[in-house]
Amino acid sequence: MDICSKVAVALPPAKPGKRVFTQTPQAKANSAITSGSGGIAAKGPEKPFDAMNNIVANLILNMTSSSRFEGSLNVDLNEITMNLVPFPKLHYLVSSLTPLYSLADVKMPPRKLDQMFYDAFSKEHQLIKADPKHSLYLACALMVRGNVQISDIRRNIEKLKPSLKFIHWNQEGWKTGLCSVPPVNQPYALLSLANNTCIACTFQNIKDRFMKLYKRKAHVHHYTHIDGLELSQFDTSLESLNFLIKEYSNLHDNGGRLDQAFQRLTVF
Repeated sequence: MDICSKVAVALPPAKPGKRVFTQTPQAKANSAITSGSGGIAAKGPEKPFDAMNNIVANLILNMTSSSRFEGSLNVDLNEITMNLVPFPKLHYLVSSLTPLYSLADVKMPPRKLDQMFYDAFSKEHQLIKADPKHSLYLACALMVRGNVQISDIRRNIEKLKPSLKFIHWNQEGWKTGLCSVPPVNQPYALLSLANNTCIACTFQNIKDRFMKLYKRKAHVHHYTHIDGLELSQFDTSLESLNFLIKEYSNLHDNGGRLDQAFQRLTVF
């Protein structure tokens, strides 16, 4: 919820409502877009997960923009898996989205393009509590929306490279996508998807909180009453989580040098 609080604090006070647009490049005629700039709608009670759901929805919109709009370098969703997942079980991606504030208010001032690339790799804009800059990158995808040239993306990648630690056998592990249609009232948007060893800290936090309850078998009865679910499945899931933590941590500690027994992705 930290990232939701960050969005809320940054927004100026305003009345919510809906604005009806005429035909523009960003919106169809008579389409209503929720905005904080005022309107006829009265403010209803805020639901607990509205802000989080809004962030997730906008992440998916940016991730699927290439399949919905034209672009000079559109990316198929299958290409994300092919380029970002070098090992079958290490397929958990760290995401960041910028500009973040436009998710809550489409009238927020736009960010400069170069600043957006910097923000995408800062810990403040990660959608999980992690700092990928201090961990090891296996691969990274940048999906850009708006009037951006490929040369702009390459220039910013070259500026970022010295501050990012990529695994030694994949120093050029970048996947770029470019969709020409920006979000409403924003000139650009950038979604970053990274396979980074910092995810191990998130898994460790999940494990620690799970073990506090599982040691006392707290709430377990809610699940064991379900047909087909046995207590041993909790132990199996815990083993899988321990495996992920170990493998991501080993990659980080060894700088990408792999154990001979590590399973590689097989292409048929």
